[in-house]
Amino acid sequence: MKRNCFRVSRLMMQFLVVAPLGVMAMSSAVAALEVPKPEPAKKYLGKSATGSNYTVGTTVRSDGVMRIFDVNTSYGKFTISGVEFTKLRLHELDAVAALEKMSQSDAFGNAFGRAALGPIKFGADLVTNPVDTIGRSLHGISNMFDRVGAGLANNSTDRDQLMDSLLGVSDTQRQLAIELDVDPYADFPPLAQRLKEMAGPMAGGSLPVRAGLALVPGGVGIAVSSVATVSTAKDTLRDKTAAQVIAEVRTILQSLDVSPETTNRLLENRNYTPADLLIMALALKQLNAQNTAIFVEHAAGAGSRNAAFYQRRRTQILAARSAELGGLASFLKVGGQPINVARNGNIVAAFMFDDVAWTELQQRTFVAATAEIRRARPAAHPVLATTGAVTPMAAAAIRKLGWKIVQLKLR
Repeated sequence: MKRNCFRVSRLMMQFLVVAPLGVMAMSSAVAALEVPKPEPAKKYLGKSATGSNYTVGTTVRSDGVMRIFDVNTSYGKFTISGVEFTKLRLHELDAVAALEKMSQSDAFGNAFGRAALGPIKFGADLVTNPVDTIGRSLHGISNMFDRVGAGLANNSTDRDQLMDSLLGVSDTQRQLAIELDVDPYADFPPLAQRLKEMAGPMAGGSLPVRAGLALVPGGVGIAVSSVATVSTAKDTLRDKTAAQVIAEVRTILQSLDVSPETTNRLLENRNYTPADLLIMALALKQLNAQNTAIFVEHAAGAGSRNAAFYQRRRTQILAARSAELGGLASFLKVGGQPINVARNGNIVAAFMFDDVAWTELQQRTFVAATAEIRRARPAAHPVLATTGAVTPMAAAAIRKLGWKIVQLKLR
């Protein structure tokens, strides 16, 4: 994958948070604007700004809502937009380092030597001890039938190769990823490649995942990351194939009155991994807001991996902070963006911003959104809920337009 896959331009940020310019009306008043200030990377990343296989540039710039990080790695240089997405990539790089440590261990070397015998040994076991073999590789007959049925129903979104699944590679890869607390279907090339390289020999050589990780020289050494974690869905992601996960997502969205057409658009968007889709669906189920289809329709149009991850994280924040924001009862579209109506009637725009500066882009956004809200719901009070800091100039301008600002601290 090319390095520019990890870049998010200002056009992408407009896609995430701004209505199309054609529907916006500029305020007649001339307001003062500001230029976002560079900040130290450690302000956002702390000690994670340096790892065994990467170094983050000391200073980060901003496009007005998202910080832009330059990351030098053992696998090339990447420019990554957004604190949350950068933390995800750094967590994945830590996992790559752990896998590379494992590859140097004696236990892995022994397993690698036995790996070529894996397919033959599987065939012999299937004849002499079919119950044990099927149980080991497919978690039993019932789950095998579940896999077959899910695969037929979701063939366009099935990301497990049949032979690999039968030989245990896909199972082992998912188990290994979950133990490292990373996405089993990670799109980041260094991690995706290392997971596959390590999982094959571990499955064929019968080296248990936890045993392999326990023998990593110096320990795995991966810090827990609330941003990158897949722990909210780890059992499903570990034990089920991509097709089974997709089937579960489809069922959840159907229960939220999302049409099959909209659901298919989301599921067929390969910027989302099966883990993203499951975590997002579970968060939407927890939120249980009316008109969820508005959010899903918008999320289905995510044009990059970064944008897809942003939508996943946004649903998690909405679900976790709904009560704090007055109970997010439904979705509505303002300026082309899905925002929420709280039970008290407030209009809540909750976004995962790193920080907000009062740039021309933000001025256009808030002027247009304010006008649209006033036309549609004159009695409603708009609320901006953001995970990032708002500069004094931006805060004053936003409040002058009638908005209340709520700071959401990430837990």
